[in-house]
Amino acid sequence: MFNRLILFVLFMTATSFGADANNGAKLFDGTKSFENGAVACVACHNVNSAMVISGGTLAMDLSAMGGAIEYSLGSIDAMSSDVMKAAYKGKMLTKAEIADIDAFLMKAAAEPGEGSGSNFVIMGLILAAILYVVLSMLNSRKKLKRSVNQDLYDRQMKSSWRDQ
Repeated sequence: MFNRLILFVLFMTATSFGADANNGAKLFDGTKSFENGAVACVACHNVNSAMVISGGTLAMDLSAMGGAIEYSLGSIDAMSSDVMKAAYKGKMLTKAEIADIDAFLMKAAAEPGEGSGSNFVIMGLILAAILYVVLSMLNSRKKLKRSVNQDLYDRQMKSSWRDQ
């Protein structure tokens, strides 16, 4: 058992030699397209990494999958999800793309962190509060004690009573 583990680690190291984790991050979050037009991983999966935005919740979190993803992306039959099989049918990834994504996942597992989109809601609420305060301040400056129309009305009423 221990020998198999050593062989597996050596195999993964040898196959990911020359892989680019930064390119894998771009492929994962869709900023770089796959050669065969496959859908970006981030559409369904999430990885807790500062290198990519937070991803989808349709499928499992891949934060700890570094080194183990190569098998499941290698062929349609190895994919566990019917949705994933349908999405990648006829659009399989190249060996270089798989190695880059695997290198990215290994780097993400070694350096965990939150994705840059994880605080999006909190930042949106803070921005909305600031915008509300600024608009309230601007609106309060323009409030008049009395309406201009009221002054016109009062003047008209005084002149109409005097004329009679």
